[in-house]
Amino acid sequence: MAQAESVALPPRLPLMVMTSNRDGSTNKDARLVNCYLEADESGELWIYKRPGLEAYSLLVPDQPGRGMFYWRKSVYSIFGNTLFKDGVSIYSGLDTTGGVYRFDSNLGATPQLIFGNGIKTYAYTEGGLVVGPLDTVDTDFPTVTVKGFAYLNGYEYVMTPDAYILNSELNSVASATSWNPINFLRAQIEPDDGVALAKQLVYVVALKEWTTEFFYNAENAAGSPLGSVQGMKVNYGCASADSVRTIDDVLFWMSTNRSASKQIISMDKGATEIISTPAIDRLLANADTSVVYSWNLKITGHSFYVITIKNANLTLAYDIVMKKWFQWTDENGDYFPIVDSTYDEAGNHILQHESSGRMFRCDTTLFTDVSSPIVVDIVTPIFDAGTRRRKHLGRMWAIADQVSGSILQARFSDNDYIDWSNWRVFDLSQQEPFLKDCGTFTKRAYHLRHQCNTPFRIQALEVQYDLGTL
Repeated sequence: MAQAESVALPPRLPLMVMTSNRDGSTNKDARLVNCYLEADESGELWIYKRPGLEAYSLLVPDQPGRGMFYWRKSVYSIFGNTLFKDGVSIYSGLDTTGGVYRFDSNLGATPQLIFGNGIKTYAYTEGGLVVGPLDTVDTDFPTVTVKGFAYLNGYEYVMTPDAYILNSELNSVASATSWNPINFLRAQIEPDDGVALAKQLVYVVALKEWTTEFFYNAENAAGSPLGSVQGMKVNYGCASADSVRTIDDVLFWMSTNRSASKQIISMDKGATEIISTPAIDRLLANADTSVVYSWNLKITGHSFYVITIKNANLTLAYDIVMKKWFQWTDENGDYFPIVDSTYDEAGNHILQHESSGRMFRCDTTLFTDVSSPIVVDIVTPIFDAGTRRRKHLGRMWAIADQVSGSILQARFSDNDYIDWSNWRVFDLSQQEPFLKDCGTFTKRAYHLRHQCNTPFRIQALEVQYDLGTL
């Protein structure tokens, strides 16, 4: 009995690419925009559209967003110089010169919410009392602090730009006698200045210009309760206090050191790991990082650390689960204008807009940003099938979900991303969406775009080509 001849199957071009810009711009080379990756039950990877946005609150103060926080079953937000509780104004007159606020809370007979922007710090109790700025209430509180707080074993800690770490009296922040001038120590293993303060596990973490130091509760009878953790100094500092975020007790921030090389770093249980790739480092290298926003989103099994470098017109999202980087944008292709994130009692994910005075609910069941389409862009690496012989591409299929009303645009570049063909269209409502007569090439990159108010999931392009002669 004769054996059946083997049939050469058309190759699939995987689309799960790494951001691979060759320089400090995103105009060339592979990238994934407004999407993320997820593995199915068989382990195969698919590209999903990022979560969309819808209006969360009718609050429209027409003021810049300056931070938000969930505390004791309420969402607190700052717009302009006003503190809101669940969308209702409760205090005006906050400082507006320090950018986005950071929040923390403490315990005691009267639990308090503490918030500051590095210029001024305030405290709030549920009874409606806002106290501050704290340096005017208690002259022992520092006039200027870095951003970030650390609450540990009943003490609230802050740090000054010259790396002094001060603590409140036990479980007290707001009263006029809560800060004692002898309650301090200095992070001084290296002579660099303080940039941000955070907490991880049972440690107070001082992020400085080019180093990071750790402190524990040494229960000292006088002065600061803290003691330095010997042997845990990290030779990476912090390039921007606004880049610091804690996600599931893992710290993320934009780091720098004496070589002035910017990278994104994570710290888990005191161990650091550089999570930015060389391509991401090239985007950061010469970027103006004077205005930085960061926030986090944990949704449908994914955790994202999101950082925006506004003056570089760039927002980058890192999927902690998949360990992959993506670029997220608004509907115009500019940076994603979100400054902070939190959640509410119902578990909704809430994002705060940079300037419109709006809050948004963020969810994977939403396929637009309010009424604007989410523009998913997939740019592939250059494909040449392992040879620079000419190839005729007779047909190409999109391996994507079949969804009514879903359209996928495709175009190509045969000269290293310089010029692009006209758009052609895959109709993803069809069972086998394909394009035919796709031309001849030696090397080619594809650009796919989806901007419909529908779900979108895609795995690959399947191509059928014939090799020409040399």
